[in-house]
Amino acid sequence: MTYTVNRLAEVLADSVSWISVRTADAVPGPDWVSCADLIAEQQAGGDPTYGWRSGAAADYARDYAIEPPIQVAAMFTLMWYVQVPAVVAGVSAAATGVSPDVSPAALAFKRHPTAHYPAEIALLSDAVVPMETAAEQLKNHTRAFLDGYQPGVKLGSLQRLGAVDDEVRAAVRLPEAAPYADQAAAAFGVSLEQKPRTSCCYFYVLPNVTACTTCPRFR
Repeated sequence: MTYTVNRLAEVLADSVSWISVRTADAVPGPDWVSCADLIAEQQAGGDPTYGWRSGAAADYARDYAIEPPIQVAAMFTLMWYVQVPAVVAGVSAAATGVSPDVSPAALAFKRHPTAHYPAEIALLSDAVVPMETAAEQLKNHTRAFLDGYQPGVKLGSLQRLGAVDDEVRAAVRLPEAAPYADQAAAAFGVSLEQKPRTSCCYFYVLPNVTACTTCPRFR
């Protein structure tokens, strides 16, 4: 089957319950975040995710009645950002064998108004690429983001790069029908046999929170 970006957007929307996906010729509106612009601002010395992290931290402070450690919002924001290209590439590749372009200029997203995670994604390019090309685009995209991400707390390379692998691995597993899952996992360099996450979200440090069963602390 020959896939268009419009058809891949439908595959993504059908496979991922918490994200809506559309195609667009440009960033859809002022509430949307251009991946290219965000990375460019970081590279220029800015901190475009500050408000994002602050909003999440304020919610944790309200919900848990403490001043939350900086690393919790820092890590969730990192995971949420890399999830955008990871979900697009991983789900599409596993389900169809191809992917939309996931380079920064090809993606934009809109955050959920109260839960902060990316709830809408716009595919800005009409290019459909082989999964190997998508894997290279994903690597370059996430490395560009991670290289400029300075959230005010040290996050080691295992945390940063591991989060990308974790999000890709989860994405490849998402489609109910995933005939290309094994090929996609190989292209993206992840193992579908791995159960624990490589990175940790640090959510367990909040009061009365039990670490998830896939937490790497349980290795």
